[in-house]
Amino acid sequence: MDPRTVNHLRTGQRNRDLARALLAQPGLAPTPWEWVAVVAFYAAVHYVNAYLWEAARIAPVNHTQRRARVNATRAIRRCRHSYDRLQTAGYQARYDEEFALAEHVAGRLVTVELRAVEAAVMAALRLPAPTW
Repeated sequence: MDPRTVNHLRTGQRNRDLARALLAQPGLAPTPWEWVAVVAFYAAVHYVNAYLWEAARIAPVNHTQRRARVNATRAIRRCRHSYDRLQTAGYQARYDEEFALAEHVAGRLVTVELRAVEAAVMAALRLPAPTW
């Protein structure tokens, strides 16, 4: 596996673990739920980048290009709805000052949506399924 692919996978896993750690910290103030969405989305970005680099040496230069590749690439297309949900929530959390995210929704972004992206990429790369 190419070193750049490995780096993307490592960064995706680190961001995933950070999002999970934020969810596991009761009583943080202010609550980190919006940042869970941002971190989870960037974990998904790195997982997708890992696949695109390993499979085709493609390095999208922006989110629009990456999203188009997710939608068009058969091997990872099954996670496109989860990727879209993560991207939307991450964007809203960063740029909409009135956006608020409930803890259970932040949890779903990580345990359902990010998990789906990670699983699709790992399967496409023929790597073991992630352990949660």
